[in-house]
Order: sequence, then structure tokens, then C-alpha cells
Amino acid sequence: MTLEDLKQRPLSYSSLKEFAKSPVHYMAYLTKERKDSPELIFGSALHCILLTPDSFNDQFVISRKFDLRKNADKDEYAALVKDATDNNKKVIQDDMHTDLINLTNIVKENKEFTTIMNNSTSICVETKQYKELFGLPFVYIKDIETEDMTIDIKTVQNGSIEALNKDFFNYDYALQAAIYGGDFHFYVVEKNPPFYNGLIGVDKAWMDYGLNKLEKLCVAFNYCLEHPENFTKSYDFWYDIQNTKPIISLPSWVK
Repeated sequence: MTLEDLKQRPLSYSSLKEFAKSPVHYMAYLTKERKDSPELIFGSALHCILLTPDSFNDQFVISRKFDLRKNADKDEYAALVKDATDNNKKVIQDDMHTDLINLTNIVKENKEFTTIMNNSTSICVETKQYKELFGLPFVYIKDIETEDMTIDIKTVQNGSIEALNKDFFNYDYALQAAIYGGDFHFYVVEKNPPFYNGLIGVDKAWMDYGLNKLEKLCVAFNYCLEHPENFTKSYDFWYDIQNTKPIISLPSWVK
């Protein structure tokens, strides 16, 4: 891995999260086969219907419910999946599509969302943007930009602020916010009743945490570029670079 290689495939939030585990996790990420979970497909389909509905049929195929115990249904479904794969489309079930349409209608009834869309300067779901951070090339896709803020749409199971604080920290969304930059906000869409949706900002401490982590990871990645043998290291990379040894200890909640 060299800087020239990196320019051909820049870093992203997802790939940097893998590097945060270890360099070898990052290298595996570059070559592993992508398997979209139902949750990921739901989220990407909702993004599409909300932001670029005209492109939905270019990205997704709606499937009726098949009884895969029947050979005819099994063959028809296999042909549908193959055709979708050949055309770089994702298959969603018709009941999921119904849920997506219902949820989209709920979000569009929210005046806050309507105001955001009316004030948007760009909606970039399918437009990759590039920037350099700490000497490294990055690629990212912003959902919505206005003159005042950058907005990322997140589908969630629980829209309470307590759940969001916990889940967004665990998902490392502060790192994503640091990469995107600007006055960063989330537009949260709850997938379950009562289907809460709304704009939520982040405080300075949260953003500073993400920026600090981004800088540390970029410094470590630059070190790997200078010493490429480190791209073969797993967790031991972090032990070596921090001059520490792993020690099993009691969890903080026990102490």
C-alpha cells in the first residue's frame, strides 16, 4: 500500500473504521465481498426514496413474496436476483417497500424536513466528493447540504436522545462527522412507532472527540505508508506503536 495506491481508492469513514481495528483489517476490507444486511438495504432505500426518488428504479428491484419451497418460485426468485445483480441493483421485498413508502410519507409531513429540503444547496446521495485530511485523500457522500449545515440521515431503532447518545458513540459517528466537517447535524428517522423524525445537532465536545480520533488515525495511517510492513499487522500494531502490552482487566462497570 502506497500513497499512489490510496489516491486510486481514497479512505472513507467505513475503511478508516476498519483501520482503527488494525492495518490488516483495513487491507481485508479492500478485498472482501460486500454483503448488504436487510438493515443496510432499508437505510439506503429510504435515503433514495427521500432524496432522489427518480433514481429508485435504477438502484432497486421490488420482489413479491416467493415460496422458496416451490421449485417454480425458487427458480423465478433466483432469476430475479441474478438479473438484479447483473444490473448492480438491490432486491427489496414488497412488504419492505410498503414500509418504506409509509415511512417516507411520515417524514415528508414533517415541516422541519420540508424546510431543510427547500433550503438545500445540494443533495449528493450519488455524488462522491473528495478532500485531503492530514495529508491523506478521503472520499465521502453528503446527504444534504444547506448554506448553514451538513446533514446526514440516519435510520434508527430508537429515537430517544439517550439511545442516540449511546448508539452514535458506539457506531463511531463522531469520526464520520469529523471527516465530513462543517456545522454537522443528523436527521434521525425512527423505523418503529411512533416514527419520530427530526434534526439533531452535535455539541463541540462530541465533534472535538471525532476530530481528535481522526487526527490520531491519520497519523498512524501515514506511519504505515512510511513503513508498509505494518499493513500486515493485526492488533499488535497498536500495541507496538503505543509501546504497550495487552492486559486483561475487569470492565469499568465492575470496578
